[in-house]
Amino acid sequence: MATMILGIYSAAFAKRPMVTQSLTSAVIFGTGDVIAQQGIENKGLGNHDFARTARFVFYGSCLFGPVLTKWYQFINRRQFSSQLRAITYKVALDQLALAPFVTVPMFFGTMSILEGQPDEAIPRIKNAYTSTLARGWCLFIPAQIINFSLVPTSMRLLFHASIGLCWNTYLSFFNAKQRELLEEHNENPP
Repeated sequence: MATMILGIYSAAFAKRPMVTQSLTSAVIFGTGDVIAQQGIENKGLGNHDFARTARFVFYGSCLFGPVLTKWYQFINRRQFSSQLRAITYKVALDQLALAPFVTVPMFFGTMSILEGQPDEAIPRIKNAYTSTLARGWCLFIPAQIINFSLVPTSMRLLFHASIGLCWNTYLSFFNAKQRELLEEHNENPP
């Protein structure tokens, strides 16, 4: 069954990589938010914030999926003299260029804007940046070593997204906490 599903995914990726990877990101981001709200925050279905889940689905499909699709196309075109050098450079580029300058600020900035709080974007990025980046490195450096060394090119975003399910659950929970902290600070300034 799993082999059949991976075969369907590979065929879809070969035919339409942007659509396939954007839809994959939408599902993973949405699922991560549902897990955060129901499994960690214990909101219950009656208190589930469906708008929050919709923001995560939108972010995954319209921003993260396309950015990562283009990023992987760029990074996979790079040629290196050895597999070890390729893995080292790809992981370094991914974690020292994309993560700190694109994905971390893009996530918190976009969520602030989608929540109707564009003035919170910069403070939220500043508050969450260092801890998010450091925690992301703990998860994604080992994951990307595996990804770039063992995973076929057509499955790299799927692998990244699978690891990202845990990460997206954390991001959803952490983003909600950052929003609460900023709201408390704005209500009770020092």
